[in-house]
Amino acid sequence: MTEESQSWPLAPNRIHHRSDEENPAFKAIRKERSNKCFIYVFATIVFLGLILLIFSLIVLRPKSPDVKIRSVTVKTLHYTTSPFPSVNATLVAEISIENPNFGPYSFDGSSARILYGGQKIGERRFGKGRTKTRERTRVRLTMDIRSSRLPEGANNLNSDLNNGVLKISSYAKITGKVELIKIINNRKTSEMKCDMNLVLKTKRIKDLRC
Repeated sequence: MTEESQSWPLAPNRIHHRSDEENPAFKAIRKERSNKCFIYVFATIVFLGLILLIFSLIVLRPKSPDVKIRSVTVKTLHYTTSPFPSVNATLVAEISIENPNFGPYSFDGSSARILYGGQKIGERRFGKGRTKTRERTRVRLTMDIRSSRLPEGANNLNSDLNNGVLKISSYAKITGKVELIKIINNRKTSEMKCDMNLVLKTKRIKDLRC
């Protein structure tokens, strides 16, 4: 009696992906991560560029100091209208030099002038100085004004003396060097122009405008 041969169903063959093939899902995830990484790097570069731009515009851009007269007081005053008009006075002025830079400002010696009708009637020199970062330096000057320094010719001195008010102005030009982060040196010049009225009766300065 012959034994019946038994046949067994063959198991389905397992599908093995080739090692050089990549699952599409993993490939999409990797591509998305790569794009995000590029965006982060680009955003970081742009942010750092903006920071450097702001830094250069605010910190590394030198500005001219602000120079003005803070106050003027009359120490002495003598005037007359006859036999010819004349005025002699001593003024004490406080000049401020304000440094807006993120570095010290060293200024050269200069002078301040008092003008009447555009003509110089007084002058005083002052020496070198240094203003620290974003601070203010004050210079106190005593200046003598003399109408005898006016050139001969037509002027309104007699009329102004009779009216009791002498319209005068001041002028100064200061040149110096701004030092930024110890490697950038830039020369800056500032001018001061102020108008004021000398009231003869009260011996005071009024309407100071710079």
